[in-house]
Amino acid sequence: MDSKDVIYSFCQTLYNCTYLPIHYYQNKHLQLALPDTGFPFDLAVPHLSELVSKGQPISYLATNEFHYIGLVQNKKTEQMVLIGPVISILPSPQSIRNIMKEYAIPLEYREHLTELYQFTPVYSFHQFCHFLALFYQELLHDVIDINAYLNVYTDTKSATVASLHSSKSYDAKEMERFHNTYHYEQLYLDYIRNGNVEGLKKFFSNAFSIQAGQLADNSLRQAKNILITVVTLVTRYAIEGGLDIESAYQLSDIYIQESEKLQNAEEIYQLQYNMMLDFTRRVAQTQIPHDITSDIYKSIQYIKQHTNQTISTSDVAAYVGKSRSYLSHCFKKELGFEMNGFIMRCKLEEAKSLLTYTDKSISEISSYLCFSSQAYFQNVFKKKFGVTPNMYRKHPDVH
Repeated sequence: MDSKDVIYSFCQTLYNCTYLPIHYYQNKHLQLALPDTGFPFDLAVPHLSELVSKGQPISYLATNEFHYIGLVQNKKTEQMVLIGPVISILPSPQSIRNIMKEYAIPLEYREHLTELYQFTPVYSFHQFCHFLALFYQELLHDVIDINAYLNVYTDTKSATVASLHSSKSYDAKEMERFHNTYHYEQLYLDYIRNGNVEGLKKFFSNAFSIQAGQLADNSLRQAKNILITVVTLVTRYAIEGGLDIESAYQLSDIYIQESEKLQNAEEIYQLQYNMMLDFTRRVAQTQIPHDITSDIYKSIQYIKQHTNQTISTSDVAAYVGKSRSYLSHCFKKELGFEMNGFIMRCKLEEAKSLLTYTDKSISEISSYLCFSSQAYFQNVFKKKFGVTPNMYRKHPDVH
């Protein structure tokens, strides 16, 4: 098998494993394009000449919508591999419109483009870099430190940042204008960590003179950047307060995405306030002490992340790496209640959330949470909350 066939086979195999978009060229002629969509547009090829002109064995660029396109070329063998677009987040409808405009894609292909993204895998920039390193190794039969080659994650000192910091520090002292948000943040973050909803509401009912930093050049972007900063802090404190890690990060992503849709600073500030209350309420529902041991913390996280599975104390013990009897004893000693009861409580709390925020049927929720029957689910729900699931769905704020 000659070198062309080897690379050809390598591209095919890698695509079958990763679904990474790949174009393979030999002597400037396209030999292989994966996936073969048949669409009359391409999101990588328009960038080929720019990447080739850089004259480097490895080169890449980021498009206006932050799609990464990379090229690996061996000039001796005249082989090139173009990879991408690689995306780290699925594009929004607005991004789709921008992409169509950037690549002059006719409107009738909007559905085709949307469909293409549905089958495009999501990879981080770090993974993208290592894909480039993999093709470098295959084309040039050599190993490369991709981070060093592309100056990724290098420890460098920025003279520009240092200069800006010195200038801002000088101006702030001259104008007696200082950040005063730290102690303010510590106060409200403590309410969130303790799940103190009423305390948080009372805290924000007071007036404060806040001098925050300038994070953007306009009020809308300033408000969005502040929300991103606040939700990042709130997420960490909520996790400390007992909110399970996956739920906390998912909630954080949702609020940041929602803020980007808003075009009014006041709406963003209202969303920020609602976000903090939401996190605090969820922490309050967990009612987990802060000083628990790592084994119990791992147990809680495992239980909360597997409410849609049939799990037992033995499953939790196996995950933590302790015996069932030992872990059950520690769980009861530290928290004051049995692990089986906590598993059921987590399932029922998720049932309340699904009843409130989705239109899934009682049967679907019962099945999703792995109750043995719908009747059993309804019985334990009513015993716990005093109402049937259907009654709770109609009046969630009353209960």
